[in-house]
Amino acid sequence: MAITITLPNKIETLLQREAQEQQLSAEELALEILGEALKKEETFLSLEEVVAKIQATPPNPHSFRPAKGSLSEALREAPEDPHFNLAEWKKSWAAVAAEIKAVTRANTIAEGRG
Repeated sequence: MAITITLPNKIETLLQREAQEQQLSAEELALEILGEALKKEETFLSLEEVVAKIQATPPNPHSFRPAKGSLSEALREAPEDPHFNLAEWKKSWAAVAAEIKAVTRANTIAEGRG
């Protein structure tokens, strides 16, 4: 079977240069590149096929670690951070919240929704 592929000049030049460096013809290098690309069937899956494949994959039991206690208890018993300043944190969080609000408002105006 013969297939003719027309390459843009830039790609043709790069292919010829790389083939010369590897002491191959441009055709041999192109076949090698295509062969490697086609070895993996995943290369041609649609987004829906990828999601379906992920959903069909069973969980790996080695990925799970059983709980070793209560998270809320561990958090209650955690030592206090001597460098944590609640007032400073609240001030920083207020600045972040104000910035989020400003960006949201600007987006709403830019999109003509308000």
